[in-house]
Amino acid sequence: MPGAEWLALLCKHIPDRYGQLVRYCGWYSSRSRGARAAKASSAAAMLSSGVAEVAGELASRAKAAWARLIRKVYEVDPLECPKCRGPMRAIALIEDPIVVRAILEHLGRWQPRALERAPPAPVRAWPEHANLPLTYHPVPDIA
Repeated sequence: MPGAEWLALLCKHIPDRYGQLVRYCGWYSSRSRGARAAKASSAAAMLSSGVAEVAGELASRAKAAWARLIRKVYEVDPLECPKCRGPMRAIALIEDPIVVRAILEHLGRWQPRALERAPPAPVRAWPEHANLPLTYHPVPDIA
């Protein structure tokens, strides 16, 4: 087979530029995927009301669990008012350190951490009190 004929046969397998190379049919087609997505979203909408009820129940269990665990470990009820011994309930969760500090400072309970040690001394290039004789001894190269 001559070279030009072989190249012509080979070039038939090179796709056109910007041509569609993959075609999906059946289960993988866009139409089938869209129908499955619509069916799944409608089923999820039907279940969302039941899921919300279950989520509310799980949330109430979790709220009770953290208080029970703190009571068990520290032998103190976190949901009991320290002043009047009445029941308390959690109304917010504050995670921002700036807000926590502002609240504690307002209540007069902010205790900043004390420094454990002094900061390191600045590093000097050469000690001021050192008076060493510096000499230069040339070393011949060994070739």
